[in-house]
Amino acid sequence: MKQRSIDDAIDDVLKFMKSYQPNSEEYSKAVSNLKELCEARSKKPSRIVEVDTIILAATNLLGIILILNHEQLHVITTKAIGFVVKGRF
Repeated sequence: MKQRSIDDAIDDVLKFMKSYQPNSEEYSKAVSNLKELCEARSKKPSRIVEVDTIILAATNLLGIILILNHEQLHVITTKAIGFVVKGRF
């Protein structure tokens, strides 16, 4: 079964509204449904990862890999782990 888009639902509501008078109860219900659909269409997905976050994570991983590689070859005499940026929550 094909999933309907919000635009299709908005079109259906607009077609439905044409068959009723603006002062009818069905028309006012359709208007409130139309408002909800328009608000839902304008919302952005909340799971989009920003480029800054990806760059921060990649540089942290690179830093950890470099520290671990150096630790295997040499003794770490400083607190190099303190250079790794902690995550912001």
